[in-house]
Amino acid sequence: MDERYQHLGLSTAWLQFQAFRGVPDDGAEFRRRLRQIESGASELNLDSAAVHLAAEIAALEPDLDEQQRLALILLITASLVALQEGSTRLPATGADAREPMGRIVGALCGDGFGPAGPAAMLDTIQTMLESGEAACVIGRMPDDYRPLLYLRPFIYHQRVRTAEAALAALLARRLTQVPPADDRKAIDAAIADIVSRPGAVAGSKLMLSAEQCEGVAKAAAYKLALISGGPGTGKTSIILAILRVLVRMGVKPEQIALAAPTGKAAYRMGESIADGLERIEDPAPADRMLKESRSAPATVHRLLGYSPSRRRFTYHRGNPLEAAVVIVDEGSMLDLSLMERLVGAIKPQARLIVLGDADQLPSVAAGAVFRDLVSAAAQVGAQPARYPAIATRLTHSYRMDTNDPAGRAVFSLAQAINSAALAMADSAGGGLARRERPDELRFEGVEFLSSARAVEPFLDRWYGTRINSAAIDRLSRQVFDETEHGFDAATQGDLEVIFNHLAASRILCFTRVLSTGSERINAGLHRRWADGAGLAPEREFLPGEPVIVTRNDYERMLFNGDQGVILRIRRPGGRAAAMAVFRRGGKFEAFHLPALREALELCYATTIHKAQGSEFDAVAILMSEQDIPILTREALYTGVTRSRRSVVIVGPEELMRVGIARAIDRFSGLGEELVRQLGDKRIDRAGGDRIQK
Repeated sequence: MDERYQHLGLSTAWLQFQAFRGVPDDGAEFRRRLRQIESGASELNLDSAAVHLAAEIAALEPDLDEQQRLALILLITASLVALQEGSTRLPATGADAREPMGRIVGALCGDGFGPAGPAAMLDTIQTMLESGEAACVIGRMPDDYRPLLYLRPFIYHQRVRTAEAALAALLARRLTQVPPADDRKAIDAAIADIVSRPGAVAGSKLMLSAEQCEGVAKAAAYKLALISGGPGTGKTSIILAILRVLVRMGVKPEQIALAAPTGKAAYRMGESIADGLERIEDPAPADRMLKESRSAPATVHRLLGYSPSRRRFTYHRGNPLEAAVVIVDEGSMLDLSLMERLVGAIKPQARLIVLGDADQLPSVAAGAVFRDLVSAAAQVGAQPARYPAIATRLTHSYRMDTNDPAGRAVFSLAQAINSAALAMADSAGGGLARRERPDELRFEGVEFLSSARAVEPFLDRWYGTRINSAAIDRLSRQVFDETEHGFDAATQGDLEVIFNHLAASRILCFTRVLSTGSERINAGLHRRWADGAGLAPEREFLPGEPVIVTRNDYERMLFNGDQGVILRIRRPGGRAAAMAVFRRGGKFEAFHLPALREALELCYATTIHKAQGSEFDAVAILMSEQDIPILTREALYTGVTRSRRSVVIVGPEELMRVGIARAIDRFSGLGEELVRQLGDKRIDRAGGDRIQK
């Protein structure tokens, strides 16, 4: 038998045969502890198969005693936990490692290792790393080809470290490219022209602010530009302004690629640009050309030609995109792997412009790329003689009207959360109003409902005030006739009423599961809607209910996050049937439910993560009943900033304060690596860079 197989700790048929013969089992305690690690992994949302993988990797080291082997398995498993939590590296030694390693190893060991077990295993891990043991599995140099790399004090996965270093190198090369001096004159002239030809809404001109003009100028000048701003700070307006400036500088509209991480965000970007172009009162020839020839936004995966069946991208370093400019919105949702693929597929001479909110929730997958880049850009931009200041931070919010007391209260709460200011009750703008009972809620400004067992009574109030109404009840019961050319004007008006009502409010949850998760809340509101309509709650979707698309459907041009309504539709020559209706620009389109059923969910409530990029008049944030790791400052900030003028927070106040004090602790080396690489380089005026010897 291969000795390495014995190190896996599996209860094999051979071991069972040995036990049957009465042969002593020297590895029983090792296997018991391995089962304990598997049990602890589930508490950290890690599949037990990951522990088996860790044991297989540890089996590559034949000369470890039992304590060392368990320590190596724990270290590998801890690195997998960190990766799942979004970190690209994990502090494993030194003072910075005490909290994260203690938390993870303590959960993995549980009670099965004894009171001193976790501490002893942490000591063994530190000794192993510092002494150079387990060299077959753990490399000590950045270029070592081993499953793990120990670059003091961090443990990396080799493939993640490679992607991080590659992305930093690509970005550093862009930062060392100096634009021609004549570009600035052309940019200033182009900005002056678009400022003189603003768009307008209801007769009011939409003027660019000074900080928006700064962002546009940097985007047009440099090979890499970052624009960060909170919700409603005009990032979408800037995209249109950037397009208008670039076309005036000679860039053809079809040479500009527009993308976003999700189909919903890409579609919304396209609609916003089209709407903005329509509103220009005095369009120049460049504006008309942009309107006629611009490229439609796509998801980043689609832009790069990703094939799910082959799991490959069409465009990469060896086959780059033809685009002269790539503009990406919702940059905070980009993970390390996707960003590295994207930047690698863009020609070195092309511009890359990324917009997002560095304070929002980062990507679901590993990395906090946009946040790290904005921070690193501020650091290197402090050396203007060497590197350009490529980042622009927008601060003025157009979503929350600070002249309105309700909007000002929401804005003040968002600022307080973002700055971790716990004393919010007396903040500017009225602060946080505490309500004892749901019937006291006014749905204006910021209100806190913290009474025990408040969720069900709150849902009754929310349903009666924010969801149900006589007009919506009447419209949801009627049949809408669709002609061969779509819906007539009167029907369009009725559909607008329904959509505007349901899109004005949303309940936001931290998770899908648990008693305050979106699944349970949607089920409760579905039951209330069914009771009110006199229909069976067993039916999955009922007329009048809001739904959300859960995966991209390019055939029907429906995207993950698109929101619609179930209504009874009658087409020419057919019977009325429940269909899912979605807004397409200024019109509506209906789809048969059987074709979409696997990709639809109710969305009275959704997770905060799913709500990124959306905005509502009123939101309710349901706190969990106990502390959970995803209760963070970034999650609360993202939830609050979905609203224009009303936020209701339901749950224990002490948990809200815990969340405000807890920032997402993602360990990432991208910003540090970018600064390091730039520190090793000096600008080559020909546009390249050289390593300083």
